[in-house]
Formats: sequence, structure tokens, C-alpha cells
Amino acid sequence: MTRARGMKVWEFLLLVVGLMAIAGVLLVAVNFTVLPRIVHRNTVVVTPDLQGMTVEGANLTMSGQGLLVEETRQRAHPSVPVGMILEQVPGPGSPIRSGRRIRVITSSGPPAGGVPDLAGLNFRQAEITLQRENFRLGRVLRLRRVDITTPTVLFQNPPAGREMRKGRPVDLVLGEPAPPQLLCMPDLRGVPLYLARQRVADAGCVLAPVTYERTDDRAANLVLRQQPAPGRRIRKGERIELVAASP
Repeated sequence: MTRARGMKVWEFLLLVVGLMAIAGVLLVAVNFTVLPRIVHRNTVVVTPDLQGMTVEGANLTMSGQGLLVEETRQRAHPSVPVGMILEQVPGPGSPIRSGRRIRVITSSGPPAGGVPDLAGLNFRQAEITLQRENFRLGRVLRLRRVDITTPTVLFQNPPAGREMRKGRPVDLVLGEPAPPQLLCMPDLRGVPLYLARQRVADAGCVLAPVTYERTDDRAANLVLRQQPAPGRRIRKGERIELVAASP
């Protein structure tokens, strides 16, 4: 009975050793045959350049290669439109297995900022200020006014201080000098000097220092000659020269 029990123990140990050997062989077989097929079953492709595409468009393009494009976050950009891809990981040209994800950063559009105050600036100054603050010059309405001597910004839209995305246009109303009024030069010859002075002032012109000339056939302080000549078209504010009879 003791010998029989000893044989059974030996047989049991032999069975255990045999099973362990078989398990080892199976493990090696799985490691060198099955696992490589599981791990490396996906083909390697080259990561395309997705910059300038939307996530939806990139996913549509990548579907044939078994790749998925995933947006991770957005970042402001002064010129790239909203939703366009700025960066990607892996980068263009990198090897990637099909079934993997390409993570991208998209543009949230230009950053926002306060619209600068352009009132009182001339056109060139306003244009430079908008460029410096990364805004665009929009429509320009020109308004002629008699009280303006230099082209100046009168109004703007949007108003100064409003928060707006960079790159957006700002419209201006630019005040410009009104064109000079043309007048017909009156005939002042033979008119008393005091009355000629009044007529020149009423016309909005400037009287130069009067020149006097001695004459025997004209009363003192009567206008003898004038420049510009009578009937000529003159501008408001023009200089008028008179020659009068000396006292």
C-alpha cells in the first residue's frame, strides 16, 4: 500500500512538470506569434499636413486611412479663421499606425481688444493707429465743412473703447475743408476808399496795404486801380490790392 501511494505521488509530480512544460511552450508560442499580430496588426501610414483644414474636413479626409482627428483646445490667431487647424501631434510626415488619433489645436480667431480713439486724428494717423492695434480700416465717409482746415476724423464706428475681435474693420467719418467759394471781383474803381474797404471785407477777402498815387483829376482817396481786375473769378480769402488817389 505504501509503495502504491508513493508511485501515485511521483506520477502526480510528473504530471505537474509536464503541464508546466506545455504551458511554457504555449506562452512562448503566443508571445512570438499571436501577440505580434495583435499589437502590429495596424499598418503604418505617414501623418498628413492638416494645417488650414477644419476638424470635420480633416476627419473626412483621414477616414480612408483609419485615423481620427481630435481637437484638444483652441488658441487665438490674428489671421487664421475660427475653426482652422493651427498645430497637430504627431506633426506632418511622422509615421503613425492606422486607428490612432491625431490631436490638433484650432484657431479661435483674432484676439479681442478695445477699439482705439481716433477722433481728432488726421487720416494717416488714424490709419497707422488701426494697423498698430491690429484693426482694419473700413468705409470712409468724407464730409466737407467750412470750419475745417485739415482733414480730421470726426466720428468712428464702432466707438472708441468697445471690445471687438482684432482684424475687424472700423468705419470713419472724415471731415475735410470745404472747397473755396468763387466770387466775381467787383469794380472798385472810382469808389471811395472807405467803401472799397467795406466791400472787400464783406466778400471775405483780404485787403493788402493800399498804395497811393498823386493825380490832378481825381479826388483824394478814390480807388484808381485794382488787382485782380473787375469781373475776374476770385476765391474767398484772396488778397486784393488797391491803388488810391493820394490826399
